[in-house]
Amino acid sequence: MKGQISGNALTVPLIAVCLLFGLSVVDWKAVSGGALSNFNLIEDIVEISHIASEDAPDATDDLIDPALEAAIAEVTSEAELPVHDFIVDNNQEVVPAPAPDATRTDEPDAIEKTVDIEEPIVAKKIAQPSQRVNGILPIEDYTFDQSGLRHLKNALTRRDSRRVRIAVIGDSYIEGDIFAQDIRRLLQQEYGGRGVGYMSMHSDFPGFRQSVNQSDQGWTVRDMRNHSSDKVKPLSGEYCIGNIGSVTTFKGSKMDYAHDWSSSKLLFIAENDGSITVKTDSLTQEFPIKAGEQVQMINIDDETSKAVFRLNSNGVKVLGAWLEDNRGVGVDCMSLRGNSGATHKSISMQLAEQMRQHVQYDLIIIEYGLNVLSHQQSKYDSYGKLMSQVVSHLKKCYPDCDIMMLGVGDRGRKNGSSVSSVSTIESLISAQRNCAAECGILFWDTRSAMGGEDAIVDWRERRLVNADYIHLNHKGGKELANEFVNSLKFMINGSN
Repeated sequence: MKGQISGNALTVPLIAVCLLFGLSVVDWKAVSGGALSNFNLIEDIVEISHIASEDAPDATDDLIDPALEAAIAEVTSEAELPVHDFIVDNNQEVVPAPAPDATRTDEPDAIEKTVDIEEPIVAKKIAQPSQRVNGILPIEDYTFDQSGLRHLKNALTRRDSRRVRIAVIGDSYIEGDIFAQDIRRLLQQEYGGRGVGYMSMHSDFPGFRQSVNQSDQGWTVRDMRNHSSDKVKPLSGEYCIGNIGSVTTFKGSKMDYAHDWSSSKLLFIAENDGSITVKTDSLTQEFPIKAGEQVQMINIDDETSKAVFRLNSNGVKVLGAWLEDNRGVGVDCMSLRGNSGATHKSISMQLAEQMRQHVQYDLIIIEYGLNVLSHQQSKYDSYGKLMSQVVSHLKKCYPDCDIMMLGVGDRGRKNGSSVSSVSTIESLISAQRNCAAECGILFWDTRSAMGGEDAIVDWRERRLVNADYIHLNHKGGKELANEFVNSLKFMINGSN
């Protein structure tokens, strides 16, 4: 009958699809000794510019960093490098910027233009990639006095009597504590200590992080990229505003050294008098707070696997909670999706000084660049200059701290039916390395640690990165952390 399809007509395509699906599950690479590549029927149909939902929030939700364009404009001219080349869309591709609207008077919040940043000192050491030594990729030491990890090493000698703290600041590459959680685990295994350290009071994806279980309600997140006039600009890049009834609960996880801890801290600024209630496994205590502009801290020293913070006051600006021991090593993960790192050149020095009285860092690791990289952008000199200003400012805010920059990890781009590394990635890494050399800090080449050119293809085949060929999953974060900690211990033990 006209308009109907016979069963025979459907049989042949159905058999073909079933046959292809069967062939796609065979490990052709192993069977052929590497002569043939594996393929996945589903992934070859789905556009790989959209991230798989296997392990992470959708990458297409990445935020555009509103501070990047304004910050780049401060360090370059249009003749040298068009500012619009650095505007990133939600798929992390560079798109042209709209022409300025002469009638517009409501300039968007971007970055404080009144901040006076000194130019970094020119390095005496030439930026040069490291070669592996006994299978380990050394950390490149561009410190002016070749002091390497001086502050971290000194802190480790006192780890039995004080907390040694490392902060990892970055973008969606480390979101969900990926990479950082395994650095923490490995260092705590080696040097002692428990707990996940810094936690924001709110999480958009509370189930994504494996190192802690979090639930919260009643908080407003304040991202400093969108509020340039706000004076409260901490190292994490954000804080949370809470009122009476705002509450967050943290529970330990099954990960090593993350199940329990002995110190539950909360750093905040109070606009009004009131109180904050903290509950642990065995204690419930209400702390009175006084209104003031200074950073305050409340702390319960109690062995616990749970901490609940509840506000009994309005207008409390919570800078974060720290779930930790008072000894050993801690690694704080501070990630902001879509962050370029631009606004870190305007974090508050006064706030950093106040926070250091309670939470001091011995090493800050900078992980940025993911939201700048594009196959359409061949030069990143201006971004390198911007990050030099960021690093110089961080050194002022944390003068007793080592600083390390990570080169961007390998990233893939689809060319027809194949995937290869983004062709301009080495140019970005070169700009990052030169920035480290100019500022006299440490540098670790993440892409080289992954395997260099087209490493991302191998990492995807081994299911260490997501289907966007960009982001690490938890398994990949673990492997990269092993590489990094080996490099870190290599320098700590005096190899350089």
